[in-house]
Amino acid sequence: MPISTEISAPTPSAGPRAVSDSDFPLGTSLDNQLRFLLNYAVLAPSVLNTQPWRFSVVDHKVNIYADRSRQLMVVDADGRELTLSCGAALFHLRVAAYHFGFESAVYPLPDPANPDLLATFALINPRRATDDDESLFRAISVRRTNRRAFAETPVSPDVIRVFERVARDSGSRLAVLTTAEEKESVATLVEEGIRLGGEHPEIAAEIREWLRSNSDPRRDGVPDRAQGSWDRRSDVRSPSAVLAPRKRELVENSPAVLVLTTDTDDPKAWLDAGQALAHILLVAANRGLYASYMNQPVEVERLRLELARIVGGGFPQIVFRVGYPSYREGTPRRSVQDVLDD
Repeated sequence: MPISTEISAPTPSAGPRAVSDSDFPLGTSLDNQLRFLLNYAVLAPSVLNTQPWRFSVVDHKVNIYADRSRQLMVVDADGRELTLSCGAALFHLRVAAYHFGFESAVYPLPDPANPDLLATFALINPRRATDDDESLFRAISVRRTNRRAFAETPVSPDVIRVFERVARDSGSRLAVLTTAEEKESVATLVEEGIRLGGEHPEIAAEIREWLRSNSDPRRDGVPDRAQGSWDRRSDVRSPSAVLAPRKRELVENSPAVLVLTTDTDDPKAWLDAGQALAHILLVAANRGLYASYMNQPVEVERLRLELARIVGGGFPQIVFRVGYPSYREGTPRRSVQDVLDD
């Protein structure tokens, strides 16, 4: 029998309705079951919690679309981080299908004439969920981004090896940096990326659109309480010369800094990298580890080339740090009704 698991948003007033196994519409149409599974897809991580996805259920399949109205057009002009975010939602959908007894099929970028259609997802054969499937499913409800400083506890080599295997199995490569020298090299790029961004007011304006006060009722973006010691006001109003060394210190003091790379740099690779990222984050959540992102070195081409040199080649897609939290928080989510086109 499936494990009874309830999911809800981190803040009860600002997220999708909690669902549990007993809500699964067993015995109804396949389309109804697919719509139910989207309750888990919408809990995926996304850049600045923009949740840049739309879904439609057509002919017993879920179509996953890029929502360009939520794209960071300055920071993410090519839509790479948007596509990574949608790939993470796709992986959550796959995990939920396994839990409820289905094998699934994914058809990436099925329509060359419609680049916003990133993937089509279908339920195919029945399957019995494995212990690993159930472990990943449980993690959906507890995974959170944690932007604060982590405890000093190191990440065990065994866990790191699992992360690396997950990346390989997804067609990506994961560089795990744990020495002071390695972390310092990435922290330097993060600091420089923030300083460079500070020279462009349009970047601060774009980020401001997705940072929220704690009283803001919207179900997206990043609220002040999740920003740590530098909140919405300091991120936007403090000069980069103040913010950059703070973020540098955060990277240097993290137990591990991870860089996910791919062999190619195109929408298919971005989608695959998003699935790999989501898989790693769920594995981490099951072990009490949280993550947050320091993607400035990937958003500036010159810094991205330097980062590739540091990690041994490939195309860096995302930089994130992992560790054990000293404080737990989460960000709100929109409901399925907000993102479903029917």
